Amino acid sequence: MSTFEEYVEGTTGNAEDVLTRYEPFIKVLRTLNACYERLLPSLTSTGEGTSVFVAMSHAAFLAAVKLAVSGELPPAYMVFRGCLEDALYGFFLFHHRELRSVWMARQDSEETKKKVRKEFAIGTMRGFLTEKNPAVGEQFGIAYETTIDFGAHPNTLAFTSHLAQIPESTDQTWQYINLTPVDQAMAFRIGAMAGLNALDMFALLFPDQFKETDAASLLVQGHREFAQVPEPGTAAEQVAAGKRAVTRSTWHLPLLLVGLATLVGPLIALKYR
Repeated sequence: MSTFEEYVEGTTGNAEDVLTRYEPFIKVLRTLNACYERLLPSLTSTGEGTSVFVAMSHAAFLAAVKLAVSGELPPAYMVFRGCLEDALYGFFLFHHRELRSVWMARQDSEETKKKVRKEFAIGTMRGFLTEKNPAVGEQFGIAYETTIDFGAHPNTLAFTSHLAQIPESTDQTWQYINLTPVDQAMAFRIGAMAGLNALDMFALLFPDQFKETDAASLLVQGHREFAQVPEPGTAAEQVAAGKRAVTRSTWHLPLLLVGLATLVGPLIALKYR
């Protein structure tokens, strides 16, 4: 086994290498990041507390992508699930203002915690999203269930997809790091689905902000680029794993920090609306 420091250094090296490859996949992930970045500053003056969930979803998206490019695939699915859940909670709270005080009071007692679990059941919120927009609700179901299958829950695919044969042995070992193209490409594919669906939800909540910025066009571009991603298990996917990206991402961290700080006030106001 490697040391803690060796593990961190090794996964960082994996990420730096992979970010320059898998061009069709990295391209759509970069576009989705840009869409979040364009949208967030436009929400800081809306006074809408649920806009904080956009920042939370974006943070989860970035963290999951970092795990995926490092080869840490099952944990990546856990965080991509969080990206979706942040968006779903924001969507549900936006339309159910009477439940904001319930959500904010979760830590007050065991009784309030149970009430939150009841009112904010994933099935309930997913059903509400589907009522509001069947297409986006269906997209959510596909992406969400796939993250669960591949690692967000300890299911069989999360176990069997990352087994490797030990040389000169009949035994197998479970891989902490999996850089196999078919598996890594699947993580990128599901990550793109999660980001697209989360942003589709936010587009329903903040149509004016999407139109006023170029977030709307970036979201359309993201859907178009995702449609061009090679099919799973094909020769084209294998070729894509070796393709070098033309440019690297720029993350604009200071801008994001300003946006997050500005959104803290509306979050606190949720309890009193």
